[in-house]
Amino acid sequence: MEPSVSQLKSINVYLLRHGKTLGEPALYGHTDVSVATEHQQAIYQSLMSEGLGFDTLMTSPLKRCKELAELIYDNAKHLDYVVAPEWREISFGDLDGVPFATAPESWPVFETFWQDPANNSLPNAESLDIFYQRISTAWDKFMQTVEKDTLIVCHGGTIRMILAKVLKLDWSNPALYSSLNIAHHSLTHIQITKAEQSYPRVCMIGKPLNG
Repeated sequence: MEPSVSQLKSINVYLLRHGKTLGEPALYGHTDVSVATEHQQAIYQSLMSEGLGFDTLMTSPLKRCKELAELIYDNAKHLDYVVAPEWREISFGDLDGVPFATAPESWPVFETFWQDPANNSLPNAESLDIFYQRISTAWDKFMQTVEKDTLIVCHGGTIRMILAKVLKLDWSNPALYSSLNIAHHSLTHIQITKAEQSYPRVCMIGKPLNG
């Protein structure tokens, strides 16, 4: 039997990628770098102008996300606030946070990784399949438990993996990382319809916010 309209519940989930980090160009995964305070303030103001009306705020524990989430929460104490380690970015292992300019000997390793990250893991890094499984498992649990409109402050890789899960994309396809732009301080919107099961629908990907 089809559920009636009155039995359906729609929940909005907003995925906000953090702003551009301080420091030299590098792959920042688990390395805990910050975003400039004035930049965080600008992202916050831009986010507030969207009028999203979420009730739950989740964040990766890494400073580039958590500092923005704390800014949001400090101005909206009514929110349910959760620090969620499962939404962390992938770890880039030995080369995580190492400036490109200081590691010219590693350029061939970077190049092969960028061309096919699923089959060319960086030294001692979290493999792409393990990363996908981590995010996929977290998303399944989130889908089962979410009850209110939610903002998740997280990372570009995390958002890509969530989209791969929802859209049933091949997470190992290099185009998911090279051709899908999830810019800094951009907003992705997924709507979950809850009935006997939960049905996610992608409404918007990578809308830029001022920051």
